[in-house]
Amino acid sequence: MLVYIKNDVCNRCFKLALKISRLYGITLFDYQIDMLSVEGNCIVLGGRQIGKTTITALKALSHAIIHANTTTLIVSPSLRQSLHLFDYIIQFINIDPLNMLIESKSKTELKLVNGSRIISLPSSPNTIRGYTAHLVIVDEANFIDEELITSVLFPTISTTRGYLWLISTPYKKDHIFYQIYTSTSNSNDWHKFRIPSSMNPLISKEFLAMQEQSLGIYYKQEYEAEYIDDHTGIFNISKVILDTDLQLDINTIYIDVGGYSDYMGILYCNKKGNLLYVLDEYQGQGQYLDQVNNQIVSKGINPDQSISIVVDSTGVGRGIEEYLIQLGYKPKGIIWNRDKQRDAMIKAMYAIQNKQLFISSKCFMLIRQMKEAVFKTGKLTTLSGIDDLLYALMLAYADNTKRQARILY
Repeated sequence: MLVYIKNDVCNRCFKLALKISRLYGITLFDYQIDMLSVEGNCIVLGGRQIGKTTITALKALSHAIIHANTTTLIVSPSLRQSLHLFDYIIQFINIDPLNMLIESKSKTELKLVNGSRIISLPSSPNTIRGYTAHLVIVDEANFIDEELITSVLFPTISTTRGYLWLISTPYKKDHIFYQIYTSTSNSNDWHKFRIPSSMNPLISKEFLAMQEQSLGIYYKQEYEAEYIDDHTGIFNISKVILDTDLQLDINTIYIDVGGYSDYMGILYCNKKGNLLYVLDEYQGQGQYLDQVNNQIVSKGINPDQSISIVVDSTGVGRGIEEYLIQLGYKPKGIIWNRDKQRDAMIKAMYAIQNKQLFISSKCFMLIRQMKEAVFKTGKLTTLSGIDDLLYALMLAYADNTKRQARILY
């Protein structure tokens, strides 16, 4: 275990963070303690489930308590993620006797009696621009528009000698996060950590082995905190716009149906002309009829709404289309062939190049499949062989000419 404490104030922050964790009954791991001891800019390249939410919450709260009249910003790709992290902070401050330090609190802001504030924000320039901060913590920083980091977040700490914490699972190399992490000339300016999921003793080797088998090449990125080639697949992922907080209604659903032992993919989208916003995803095994309906209903959708549903009606998908018709929906069926598949792929590539595709950052399974996409022997697929969400996306770019579905009575 390493210790980075340089002065008495930093030592007080560090000791307070440890005390809060004990009050809450949390046992910290060595790498978490190392992160908490950092004074200054910090960048963390981590796998999934390393406890980064706990650490950032402890860091933000201890900093605000020790440093009076300061502002700490918590920034995440979406408001939902920011609120999740902020909720940890609220849970910690509600512990007796820390709750005596609260002056006021809301869903997005905590103000302490010493004048310090902690504010939770989505990564939108309009909501962040204009703040002056002393500590800025950016969750999943590699998924956030780098211009927001360079042109908005860095200036917030320019007059306060503040610190920036960038924490993320790896996503793409063409980004300021990757540049900072890999640079060899900024060692005096940044504390750097790489924390694979295997460092968390609560994650079993058996679980990781199972994930490696199912995720293929993407396992290194998700759990080993290693970058893979941004252009492994045919789609230029660096051109895809990962929208931070899509506040749109679902008006289109794309369903790629698997066999009983295969995966089924569903994308919940908002389509506006040539612009496609992918709001959420579902991937499950099997193509049982009630499973499809349950997923649609879970989004608050019913047959009375004007929602467009597009289904891959090739093979087993025909039964799903007919089932949805019986329920009162009006699905459109797409029957794939190689020419139609290739045309949809080209249209998707065009949309990406022209920044017409927006994907919610929480749709990481779709993003993974897009990164793994290859075109082999005239067929679109992925390196892992799991391509159902990718095909659901292709439905958005397929020719919508359809046959009339056969209704079963």
